[in-house]
Amino acid sequence: MDSMDLTDLQKRLEEAVSKAFEKPCWVRAEISQLAVRNGHCHMELVQKEPDTDRLVAKAQAVIWASVFTMLRPYFKTSTGMELGAGLQVLLCVMPRMHALYGLSLVVTDMDPSYTLGGLELERRKTMERLEREGILQMNRQLPFPRVPLRLAVISSETAAGYQDFTDHIRHSGYGFSLGLFPAQMQGAEAPRSIISAMEQVMQAGNDFDLLVMIRGGGAATDLHCYDNYDLAAHIAQFPLPVVTGIGHHRDVHIADRVAHLALKTPTAVADFLAGCLADEEEDLRNLSRRLERAVHNRISAERQDLDHLVKDIKGSVRWLTGQHEHHLELLEQRIRRNNPLALLQKGYSLTLYAGKALLDASALEQGDKITTLLFKGSFDAIVEKTEK
Repeated sequence: MDSMDLTDLQKRLEEAVSKAFEKPCWVRAEISQLAVRNGHCHMELVQKEPDTDRLVAKAQAVIWASVFTMLRPYFKTSTGMELGAGLQVLLCVMPRMHALYGLSLVVTDMDPSYTLGGLELERRKTMERLEREGILQMNRQLPFPRVPLRLAVISSETAAGYQDFTDHIRHSGYGFSLGLFPAQMQGAEAPRSIISAMEQVMQAGNDFDLLVMIRGGGAATDLHCYDNYDLAAHIAQFPLPVVTGIGHHRDVHIADRVAHLALKTPTAVADFLAGCLADEEEDLRNLSRRLERAVHNRISAERQDLDHLVKDIKGSVRWLTGQHEHHLELLEQRIRRNNPLALLQKGYSLTLYAGKALLDASALEQGDKITTLLFKGSFDAIVEKTEK
C-alpha cells in the first residue's frame, strides 16, 4: 500500500474541494457559537434533527473582516438584531481546505430574510399551540384589581429598568408594596429563570394583587426568550394578572400577547399603575362630593321635619354601608378565586424534596424521600425509580 505525507493528503483534499466548489453555494444552518477576533467573525454552524434536536452536522465558518464590516450592519439593519448564536441563517459560502486549519466555510454573503422568516414561523407555531391548548387568553380573562397596591416584581435587581420603575413608584405618592423576585431577564437561560421566579411568587401565597415583569432596553436578539413557549404558557395560566414592561419599542413578543396587559417600558408600567390609583382616588372624591351635595339638599328640603330627616340619613348611611360591604364581598371572592391553592383544588399537586419544590426528576435517587402536597393533606413516598 502506498503511503504519503499528511501535507500531501491535505493538498489533495484542498484540490478536491476547490474543484468540487468552483463557485460559492448557499447553505442553511444554525449558528451555535460566534466570536469576533481582530475584526474577523468566526462561527460554528450546526444542523439538528427537527424533532429531537440531535446534532447531525457541524462545520467551522469565517467571515473575514473586509466582508464582515459590510455584512454586520446589513444584517442588523434588515433584521433589527445582531448576528449571534441560536439564529437560523442562510449563508453564501465558499468551502476551502487548508493544510493546517482543515476545512472551513468562507462566508461571502447572507440572506437576512431567511432568518426573519424562521423566527416568524417559530412565533406563529407557538401562538397556534397556545390557542390550540385553550390558554392563549386565560390571563387576560382574570379581573384586574381596582386598587393594585401589592406588586410582585420579576426583574434583574441591578437593571436600570428596575431602578426607573421603583423611582416612579416611590415618587407617585401612593402606598405601593413591592416584592422583588430576581431573575435573568435576557438570553437563553431567561425563560427558565423567570419561570422559577414565578413559582416563588405562587409559593408566597395570597400576598399580591399583580405580577409585574419588567426589564430595560437592549438588543433585539436579547428578547427572543420572550417568544419561548414554556414561558408564555406559564404567563397565560398564572393565577394573578400579569403586566409586562419588557423595554421594547418595535416588536410585540408572545409573552406580551398572553399577559393581561403589555406596556412598552418599566416606567410606562409604573405610570399606568399610579394612574389606576389616581383614577380611583378621583372617583372617591367625586363620590364624596356627590354624597355631600345629596345630604345638603336633603337637609335643606326637609329642615322642618328634623326627626324624619334623621331617619332618612340613617337609612342612606345603611344603604351606602351595604353597598360597600357588597363591594368588599365581591373583592374578597375575586381574591379567593385567584388564590394559587385553587390549583391544588383542581387536582394539581406539589412535590417537595429536601423542603424545596421538585422540578426535575433527575435530582432524585433511589431511596430518596419525597413529600407530595394535595389540596387536602399530604403524603410521603420513597423513590424506587426515576425517568427523564
